[in-house]
This record gives sequence, C-alpha cells and structure tokens, in this order.
Amino acid sequence: MLHPDGVAAVEFKVLCGSQKADNDHHNETRRHTVKIRAHLTLIAIATLLPVVVFSGIAISRLLESERQSALKSLQETARLTALTVDRELQSAQAALLVLGTSKNIAAKSRRAFYYEAEAADRGVGAWTILWDQDGRQLANTVMPFGFPLPQADMSGHVVEVLRRKTTTMSGVFKSPINSGYITAVSIPVVPEEGGRYVLSEAFDSYYFTRVFAQSRIPPAWTVAVIDGNGRFIARNRQNDPMIGKPAASNLVNAAQSQAEGQLRHQKVDGQEAYQVFTHSGFSGWTIAVSAPADAIEGMARQAVLFSSLGLAIALLGAAATAVLIGQRLARSIQDAGVAAAALGRGELPRQDATGVEEIDRLNAVLASVGDTLMHERASRRHAEAERERLLLNEQVARKNAEDQNAAKDRFIAMLGHELRNPLSAISGAISLMKADGVRPELVSRAYAIIDRQSSHLSRIVDDLLDLSRLSMGKIALVPQPLELCAVTRACVEALPATRPHAPVRLHIDTAPIWVEADRTRLDQIVANLLGNALKFTPVNGIIDVFVKAEQQTAILTIRDSGIGISRELMPFIFDAFVQGTAQADRSMGGLGIGLNLVRQLVELHGGSVHVVSEGMGKGTTVSVHLPLIDAIDTPSQEQGGTILAEPLEKPVVLLIEDNDDSREMMASLLRLRGFGVLEAVNGADGIRMARQGQPDIAIVDIGLPDMDGYEVARQLHNSRATQAIRLVALTGYGQENDRQRALLAGFETHLVKPVTTEILLSTIQHIAGLASSATGP
Repeated sequence: MLHPDGVAAVEFKVLCGSQKADNDHHNETRRHTVKIRAHLTLIAIATLLPVVVFSGIAISRLLESERQSALKSLQETARLTALTVDRELQSAQAALLVLGTSKNIAAKSRRAFYYEAEAADRGVGAWTILWDQDGRQLANTVMPFGFPLPQADMSGHVVEVLRRKTTTMSGVFKSPINSGYITAVSIPVVPEEGGRYVLSEAFDSYYFTRVFAQSRIPPAWTVAVIDGNGRFIARNRQNDPMIGKPAASNLVNAAQSQAEGQLRHQKVDGQEAYQVFTHSGFSGWTIAVSAPADAIEGMARQAVLFSSLGLAIALLGAAATAVLIGQRLARSIQDAGVAAAALGRGELPRQDATGVEEIDRLNAVLASVGDTLMHERASRRHAEAERERLLLNEQVARKNAEDQNAAKDRFIAMLGHELRNPLSAISGAISLMKADGVRPELVSRAYAIIDRQSSHLSRIVDDLLDLSRLSMGKIALVPQPLELCAVTRACVEALPATRPHAPVRLHIDTAPIWVEADRTRLDQIVANLLGNALKFTPVNGIIDVFVKAEQQTAILTIRDSGIGISRELMPFIFDAFVQGTAQADRSMGGLGIGLNLVRQLVELHGGSVHVVSEGMGKGTTVSVHLPLIDAIDTPSQEQGGTILAEPLEKPVVLLIEDNDDSREMMASLLRLRGFGVLEAVNGADGIRMARQGQPDIAIVDIGLPDMDGYEVARQLHNSRATQAIRLVALTGYGQENDRQRALLAGFETHLVKPVTTEILLSTIQHIAGLASSATGP
C-alpha cells in the first residue's frame, strides 16, 4: 500500500543512459495526471474516519459494560459456591468432633462405633473412616461391618493430622476402596484412656456436584473445586475424566498469588472463556467458575449488530462515492500489479502509461530493477544449490564418523569382555596351583583349564589377525581334496570344549561330498558356524547339520532353533563388528567378526554363504556353498546319527558364576582357605540357594545366562529373607559407569575379572568384617 505522504512522492532515479529522456517524459505526462494522495485523502475523509471512530467508541463501551456485569455475576457465583462448600465441610467437622468423644473408640468396640459413625454420615457420597496412628483403617462406613478393609498407605496424612493437632483438609487422592478419587476432612482423636487416632469424613466428587446443583448454575457455566496441589476435587461438568488431574497452570499460579481474580483463556476445544476464582475460607481450596466468552458478551451482541449495520450503510455510501474515483485508481494499480507479478516471475515488466504519476514512476523503476533481479536470482540459486550440496556432504560425513566411533566403542567393550573371561579362569587356576596343600587332581584340573582357556584366547587373537590379513589380501590358501562330511564331524566332536551349560541336541546328516579347500580354513568356517549355533540356541534346543550335493555344488547347512535374527539386522549380518542389540548381561556376546570371516574365507574358496531367519525367536539357517569335485577313494564315513551334548553339572553355589572354570577355581581356593562355599550357575538358582542357605556374602557375576547380576541384587535386597546378605559384583566390565551401576544396584564393591586371590580374599574378609560388625552387639 502506498502511504499518502510517502512512496507516492518519492523521486526514483534510474541510472541508465536515457536518464534525460525519461525526465522529459515525466515532465510531459505530469500535466495530465493527478497524484494518488488526493484520491486516498478524499476517500478517507469522506467515509471512513468519522464512522469508524464513533462506532468503535460506542461498541467498545457497550461491550465493556456488559462484560463487567457478567463477570461480576461469575464472581458472586464463585463466592456463593465457596460459602456452600465451607458450610458442608464445617458441618462435617462438627459431626466428627461429636463422634470423636465416643467411648467406643478407646474401648475398641468397633461394632458399636461403626453404627455411631454410620448414623453421623452426611448422606450419599460421604462416609466416615477411623484410622490408627500408623495409617491403618479400623472402621469405614462405606463398607458393611465385618468386611475386610483394604489398606492404603495413608500414614503421611495421619501423621500430619496428629502433628498439627487440629482439623486438617486433605487433597484429592485415590480411594482405598475403589479406583475413584476422594477427599477428606480429618480431626485428631486422643482419648484419655490412651491411644491416638484420626477420624475422617470422606467425600467423593459427586457429593460436591450435588451441592453445586443447589446453586442453580447456568448449564454453560463450569464450576470446579481445586485442592492445594492444583488438582480437581469436583466439577459440575465432565466430572469423571477430570477428577484427580491437574488444573490449568495459569489458574493454579494465579490462585496461589491472590485471594480472588479473573482470567481469560482458550479452552481445549478452541473457544474463548472467562474464568473467576476465589478461595474457601475453611479449607483453603480454590473455587473456580468459568463461562464461554460468547455467553459473557452475548448481551452486547444486539447493540453491536445495530452499530455494525449503521457502519455498513455508511461504508456502502462511501464506497458508492469512491467508485467513480476509484475506477481510474484501480486500473492504474492493476497495471502496477501486473508489472510486479512479471517481476516476481523473473520477467521484465511492461511499461504502459496509466495517467497516475506515482504508478507510472513505479512501473519505470520496476522495469529498471527487473533486469538486476534476474541476474541476482540466478546467482542466488547457484549459491544455494552449492550450499545444500556441501551441507549434505557434511551431514553424511558426520553420520559416518559417529557410526564408526560407536562401532569402535562397542567392539572395544566386547573385546575386553571376551578376553577377561578366559583370563579370569587362567588367573584362578594359577592361584590354585600356587596354594599350599593342593591335591594333585586339582592341579591337573587347573592345567586343563589353563590349556583350554589359552586355546580360547588364541582363537580370539587368530580371528582378529585373520580379519586384518583378509582386509589386506595377505591370506594364501593351501587347497587339497577334502571330504566335507569328515571335516564337519571332526568339528562337532571338538564341541565339548565350547559347549553351553544346557543340553543341546545335535543331529548330523551327511553324505561323502568332496571339495577342494584349505583344511585349516575349512575347519575355521565350520567351527565358527557351529559355535554361533550353540551360543544362540536355548536349553533343549536342536541343531541340525546337513551335508549334501546339488548339481556341481557342495552344500553345508547348519539350522538351529535359537533366537533368530531381526529383520533390521539381516542386511548387515556379514559386516565386521556388527551384532544384534546388546543384552544387559552380554551372555551371548562376541566380537561380531565371525560371520565376516566366514564370508571372506568362503569367497576365497570360490563359494558363497547365505543366512536365512524368519525373525526373532524363529531360529537361523546358514548355508555354505562350495564347488564340488569328484570323489577320491577313501574309507567310507559313518553317515547320519545324533550327538547329544551332555550338560555340565549344575551344582548349587553361593558363588553365582556361569563360567565353570572360573567358578571351580574360585570355589576351590575359598575352600582351601577354610570358607564354606555354595555354588550356582545362574541367577535363579543363586536366589533360591541364598534363601535356603542364608549365606553371609554372595559373589555375583554380572553376565549371567538368565538374568543380569543387577536384577539378582535387587531381588535379594527386596526380600526380607535375603536382604542382610552382603553382595560383591564380579564382572569383565571395568569402566566407571559399570562400577557406579553396580553400587546403585546394592553391591558392596565391584571387582573386575581376572581378580587375584589376594584381592578376592581381602575383599571377602573386609565385607565379612562389615557383616560381623553390623550383626554384633
């Protein structure tokens, strides 16, 4: 819009070679044009100014007068409701004071007191409750006498009433009888015969809505009672869904800062409403009354309608006066709009003489600026495209860096866990061998543990080195004719060294199939796949192993009934360091490099590997495809059969550790030092043994197969039978957040695997000293 004294009078200077010619043209046309300022001034003075000013003043005063009258009515309603609520509460207080003098309270004649209290009830929606000083219900007239009374934790309210020694109003709270909300007025009762009690008159929200009905409140108005915590006690409209919920924060804040007031706010349905509030003098509750803004201002609508009608007639007269004058202006402005639209589309605007001096000047400037804007727009589009490209590249690079950093952290954590478990068993075996008076069979067992766990460490290191060699292309195969079924059976027979704690049935169905392969690498492929199947197959699970030939391909298939693979993880299953969602106990952990090694080794042999899973809990099937060669004469191999991986013994222990070697070494060391030792291989057995055996100290591994050590600690502390047991956390994770988590779960201290004998014994003696002092005289 052009201001009358502004843009229309601005002299635009167009810097171009035809400056002088343009000035001559403007001087020639100025004699035939009239300035737009004159037209706008005439229209404004003739029509709008007097009508708008006087009509606005009249409408404003009328609206304000009617609004104040309606708001005063709202305020009076709020005050009357507050007096009505106070009357009901004071009446209930008086009844409680009379009932509190009953001799049946101290005499503990509950039946007689029950019928006295029932006679004193306020009617439907109100009842009497007698509490002892510990917050237990002794009588409740809302239920028939003799029925069991549900107990709710009301000790806080009871203690507050007894401390204040006067009548106390509660806020809204859940009823101990049903799921509804109630509030209560309570008095302390201290009979001369002894004892301390609290007598309460409870009200449900419908009690107060019946009180509201006596005040003849208009249907569109909403009356609400709000407790000291800002939560609804009762409402005359939409009572059920709102009781117990917080009132609007602006109302609560205003009610806390002043005795009475009013607000205008927007309701949930988008309608404007007025709201006034006051306070109950007896209870301190807030009484709020709200009404739609349309209802408050409805009285003024008729007057506003007449005033608006007069204003419309005046505007129509002014419009008729301005039509003839405005036609010329409209055409001129329309031409300017067309020029501006062309400029917005990146086109040069057309210059036509309009007969209005200011519009003609504007068109000339638009044409001059159009060319410049076109060049600037092209430059800006190029710059924005380049900026978007750079921003996208930066976001992709940052996301890749964050993903790589997170993968590195997960790999380091899992590597530490995988290394600490065998190191813990080796350390325990060495400490046992150093002990005095150890039996020869224990020494032999320790040697076997060291040998087995050292082999496990060697496999971890070999896998890491193989992954590195494969990435650099430094692995060379030594192929030879091999019978795939014989290699598979040899790997299965080596499984007891890495078998799980629970029995797993292995079914093998093979045929004499020959391939050209490196024996070491083929063993590595089969062992990795079998190890994964055993690791992720639950108790009493089944693992099927098949070796068969299809056309010119030898196929090794390993199918398990284990935990399966999620659809989200499946596209990345062969990536290095990729695993499923980490479990809290990491009992099914690993380095995430096994399948990546298998894929690369199989591809080096000219084959392929495929993984299929229908989802979590539905098992996994892995198939290895290798080129088939002609059979070579050799003694026939035994085909078919079933191998049952026998379960390891599961003795009951105080030492809750699922690693058999670590547990056995630690238990043997403790027994040599004179300690009584109980043993458990999982959390459930450990909790059961703790309840039966009542040990003084429990050493709990965090990574257990059924539940993590934190959950074991919580269950032991939450049970009266075991909450006195001192707990020591034993884990392969030694970061600060792991230690803090153990202490928060209730452990006395946090030990990191492998732990030396000296540290273990010192910790046990220290904790035992604490336990002794805690239970001593």
